[in-house]
Amino acid sequence: MSDIDLTLQQFSREDEEKIAQGKATKLKLPYISLVSYPIAPEVLNIIPEPQAQKFQVVAYLKAENEVKVATNNPQNPELLPFLNKLSQITRNQFTLVFCSESSLRYGLALYKILLPETPQETKIEVTKEQEEKFEAEMRTFQEFQEKIAKVSTTELLDVIFAGAIKNDASDIHLEPSEKTFRIRFRIDGVLQEVAALPASSFKAVLSRLKYLAKLKLDLTHPQNGRFEVVVLGEPVDIRVATLPTSYGEAIEMRLLPKKKQFDQLENLGFNSGALKIIEEAITKPQGLILNTGPTGSGKTTTLYAILQKLNLPSRKIITLEDPIEYRVSGIEQIQIDIENKTSFLEALKGSLRQDPDILMVGEIRDAETANIALQAAMTGHLVLTTLHTLNAPSSLARLTEMGLQPYLLAGSINLIIAQRLVRTLHQACSGKGCAICHNTGYKGRTAIIEVLVPTKEIEELIRQKAALRTFESTAHQLGMKTMYEDGMEKVAQRITTKEEVERVTKE
Repeated sequence: MSDIDLTLQQFSREDEEKIAQGKATKLKLPYISLVSYPIAPEVLNIIPEPQAQKFQVVAYLKAENEVKVATNNPQNPELLPFLNKLSQITRNQFTLVFCSESSLRYGLALYKILLPETPQETKIEVTKEQEEKFEAEMRTFQEFQEKIAKVSTTELLDVIFAGAIKNDASDIHLEPSEKTFRIRFRIDGVLQEVAALPASSFKAVLSRLKYLAKLKLDLTHPQNGRFEVVVLGEPVDIRVATLPTSYGEAIEMRLLPKKKQFDQLENLGFNSGALKIIEEAITKPQGLILNTGPTGSGKTTTLYAILQKLNLPSRKIITLEDPIEYRVSGIEQIQIDIENKTSFLEALKGSLRQDPDILMVGEIRDAETANIALQAAMTGHLVLTTLHTLNAPSSLARLTEMGLQPYLLAGSINLIIAQRLVRTLHQACSGKGCAICHNTGYKGRTAIIEVLVPTKEIEELIRQKAALRTFESTAHQLGMKTMYEDGMEKVAQRITTKEEVERVTKE
């Protein structure tokens, strides 16, 4: 571009800004030029990019709870309702400021420039004063239920998280119906209803959660997101999933404490025989260790406990997880991201080129991943992984069904673990039920387990592609204690109940 063209362009921009200043005066609004204005990424991100583009508005300055936003079309009939809604969600007050069209384009372009390089993690943070108030007013589950029925809509979400964390909930479910929405916590693996509140207060809660999790506010298809909450002094990662229903979007939130103290393998409740077999299997330099069971059966906790035991400076450990639930120092953890073409298969192939000693593959989902994991186990790597099967023997049948060659399976599997979690009797009330255990009689959980070490007899059944029942009967004849038998021993020890064991082992 020639010097004269640059000069003409500069005059044109100056004229545009003068015209913009005149329009601002007529509209009785302040004026701003965003060009070269130092907008902080966290301020820009107060209005998500899709909404900023849709309503042609840019957040550029935040002072305490006031946010100044620039637009060249303040008379857009949809803009003020949007900002009012966002004000309720974010608890900020928005002030409109007029800018030129070029200035607005500059501000919108900053989303691509600033935000990819400085990802902003949204979080809820409860003040020390609120923490002390929560501690005083929510000493029991009943007090929490009474509290949640009285709080304002703006305080409701903070109270929900405080109550969930204080009661050791793993999940929060918000479920709308025609006239109410139900709040349920999953405590010790079982859903418990907390409250049913008027449907009118649900919309504000939904909008704020979607904003915090960076979900699209104006779309109702299933979405997934995350944010952080710090309540009662504890930072917790919140994974959010929405699902449209006939009465609105249901919300499921998984709570993952960031400062989780990992249980030692010896403290998971395994019987001494199973514990000895596991410790022998993980000392081998290569081979496959399978942990099986449904979602929520404690497989991840067991694998992390094993990794903690194996985590030495002399070993390179790589994990492939979806999602990464807990960060472990000294271990390379890879987040599986299908959208960005980081599948278990691709990540596994890449990890094997990093010279690992130990690999953890979060889950075997297909035959190709299973084959590569098996090849890794046969070529000098110890591989830990999970599989969704009912019990230990059924894993062998499942792998052959997936197309894995029996001659590869035989000799390459060190150990198969199957487990479930049972609720333990609340010792303080002897299982009778009290306010502390929410009148359930249970407090906490422990594992029941079966372990299968493939013997020559089992390996011969693998080569024969034997039926599941044959695997089960042979394993039992060779001395494998089943999960049910392990559970009934814990019943005899007054650790749990027969009803609880049957609840989790029933096929």
